[in-house]
Amino acid sequence: MRIIDIFRYLIVFCGLGGVFTGCMPSTDDIESVQRVEIKISLGQDDFIDTRFANKEVVIRGTESSYRAVTNEDGVAVFQNLLPGVYSLAVSYVLPREEYDNMVEPPIEVNDVLLNGTLPGLRIYENYSGELTLQVGIRQSLIFSKIYYSGTKNANNKNYDVDQYIELYNNSDQTISTENVHIALLETESTPWFADEKEQYIYAKDVFRLPTRDLGPGESILIARQAINHTIDAPLSLDLTVADYEVKAINKPQNSLVEQLPHVYKAYPNIDWLNMVVGGGNQLVLFRYEGDVNDLEKKQKPDAKPSQPWYLQIATSTILDGVECLKYNAKEIDLSKKRMPARIDASYQTLSTAAGRTGESIERKVARVEEDGRVVLQDTNNSLEDFVCTSDIRPLIYTKPELQPQE
Repeated sequence: MRIIDIFRYLIVFCGLGGVFTGCMPSTDDIESVQRVEIKISLGQDDFIDTRFANKEVVIRGTESSYRAVTNEDGVAVFQNLLPGVYSLAVSYVLPREEYDNMVEPPIEVNDVLLNGTLPGLRIYENYSGELTLQVGIRQSLIFSKIYYSGTKNANNKNYDVDQYIELYNNSDQTISTENVHIALLETESTPWFADEKEQYIYAKDVFRLPTRDLGPGESILIARQAINHTIDAPLSLDLTVADYEVKAINKPQNSLVEQLPHVYKAYPNIDWLNMVVGGGNQLVLFRYEGDVNDLEKKQKPDAKPSQPWYLQIATSTILDGVECLKYNAKEIDLSKKRMPARIDASYQTLSTAAGRTGESIERKVARVEEDGRVVLQDTNNSLEDFVCTSDIRPLIYTKPELQPQE
């Protein structure tokens, strides 16, 4: 019998007896896992004799996290872990000046991101595993803030029409949003296309960004409803400053704010920004020159023709992606994770499962340049790049919780 099961039985026994004071063991009484080894490898097709050595690696559980530094062979050794379920995510930036180590340097002159994840590791005894990192390119246009939790109105009723998405130009060059789309991915309970996720992901909603130039350090704010929500919900926010609004039929609209075209809907009757309160919400930015309705569409296995058809998006077209999974105090619902590690090696969550918490998922600040331009953290690893904050104001990067930690 595993030691963790013994612990559970002791809890039940103590509750039934009621008189055996001091029966429940402390964590000091639980036998730790002595050794966990993870070898971090780089794809042989991408690199010439390059080892992932002398790099910090973090393994995270619901109760605790552990750090280790890889040895000369790329092996990270963790010792004396509490038994439980862990996830290991690795993100590393390969600066552009180190491209000489690569067999096929990327076309874009930008930093390379190395990412990989081992989710749901059930560690109750000594363990040995391996993780091969994937290669991605650091992009200019990225998600900076995603607010989907909703809050309460003045009558303490659920209020979620104040959701928004914020994008950010993280480069030092002006970029164009031509042919850029935002997609909300399907979140069926069963990951029916798991064998395809390296090549394709599937969207339930797609929005096309109007073409415009976006300067260095500039943002785009997209509101579900671009109105002053504080009138009905004092804890909410004023979104009349939004750049674009998803103009749902028969819903309050702001005529002064431009519409964000809703170009594909798997659920025809849902014409709003369809983010799920509490999660999960998987969002990607991708570039596609044609009409997205010409892309292939698929249904989950055994679906009826009237059930949703999801739009197939090639992962090679994706600029950025963020996985916002549903919070679970015992174990994150990793079955909803949709993206390969080179797009998002992990995930982020709210602090509760139900939402309505007035919390936002926001990207951290990496540094501030001498000219005042904010550079946001981008390693394609949401656990490292984002935080969950109760300060839901958009377009603000001076929040203390976003600043680099000493």
